[in-house]
Amino acid sequence: MVTAWLVAGAWDWRSAVRPGIVCVDGRIACHSPDATMPDRIAPQALLDWHQTRRREGVRTVAVLVGPSGPAVRAWRSWAEASGRPVAQAAAGDPPEIARRWVSEAFGSSDPAALAHNWLRAVAGTAGGPPPGPKTRYDLDRLWRSLPVDPASPSPAVVYQLLAAAIDGRPADPTRLVSEGSADRPGSPAGLPRVFAGVCGLLPGDRWPALLLLPAPAADPTARFAAAVRFLASLADAVPTLPVAVAVPADVYAAGVPAGRTDRTATLAREGAVAVPGVSAGELTARLLAAGVDPPPPPATIDRLTAGGLAAEVAAAADDFRSVHERFLFEQLECLPETAGLFRPNLGLPFAHGNRPAEADLVCERLKLVVEVDGAHYHLNQPQYRRDRRKDWLYQKHGYLVIRVLAEDVVDDLAVVLSAVQEAVALRRPV
Repeated sequence: MVTAWLVAGAWDWRSAVRPGIVCVDGRIACHSPDATMPDRIAPQALLDWHQTRRREGVRTVAVLVGPSGPAVRAWRSWAEASGRPVAQAAAGDPPEIARRWVSEAFGSSDPAALAHNWLRAVAGTAGGPPPGPKTRYDLDRLWRSLPVDPASPSPAVVYQLLAAAIDGRPADPTRLVSEGSADRPGSPAGLPRVFAGVCGLLPGDRWPALLLLPAPAADPTARFAAAVRFLASLADAVPTLPVAVAVPADVYAAGVPAGRTDRTATLAREGAVAVPGVSAGELTARLLAAGVDPPPPPATIDRLTAGGLAAEVAAAADDFRSVHERFLFEQLECLPETAGLFRPNLGLPFAHGNRPAEADLVCERLKLVVEVDGAHYHLNQPQYRRDRRKDWLYQKHGYLVIRVLAEDVVDDLAVVLSAVQEAVALRRPV
């Protein structure tokens, strides 16, 4: 039995009998010796199962095998279903990965308040005023009196946060990572201690689910293996922290060949989740079925599907412009700088004509809008006037708007993404 969704160990991780994952025509497949095993297992169910493994003390790294777009969609959908934040970063730069994760962890919290709450709990003053030190001298004296090892991960992070507050400076994730991962005699060293320290200040459901994405590398297979090893070190430090890496199917097949049984290959095999995208042929067929005839040129279809167009995106094929919108949304979700910022087809708090205004892509946090214009629809005089009136409404209500042609989303994607990234940087608070 060969299927495209079965994943190693998915039915019972305690069993010594597991199917072998193989790559069939560039897609992940699995031959199972267990006739009772279900034919297809959805990514969300497998990710739930992974979290159960983590809670039971089994080191688990999710490996999302397929294009980056569907991988991001699967990971974010799973995390958001339980209200968990997501941190994304490119594989290959562990300090930057840690910085992004810490930034996301503190994104909706006051780091100093978290530090004071931890201090109240440890010092036995819960509910009362924190034993707040006013000077570095006070802080050092207090630290020597605490009934915990001051060099352990959470006390080390709290010390840095309180020191920043005393100095009158905001908590800096870069500095926190740099100082928190420094080697100290008799204590764990390296970046995992930063993750463990921050996790000690937050409830478990507020720990960001970490996803590493492929980055250009001379040896993608070695980069993938290094990413799995790094995530395994985080799983050792914080066993219930959700961690994952996205990897193209061909890189997975090269990195986890049949018969390889070392720790990295075993972790990758046990954590593999197939996240296939829509093929060029499937998208063309959907467009034809939706009445788009003739369909776009093969080169356009190939560009749309090369990054992993998700099935939900292709389902919008009755309006080909909306396929471009969703494609752009997925590309932005794959960039660490823009992941999680935009929402598609979001209503806005003002009217446009006699109906509520709606934008193609909206970043409400930064009041930034991206509109994807179809050439045949938007480049006539009535629609041009309508668009200019809408642009004025955006400006009137404090939104920055970027307009791009649907065709440019495919033919000039790098330019479009660069423009959005620049706008995001411009709108972020200094």
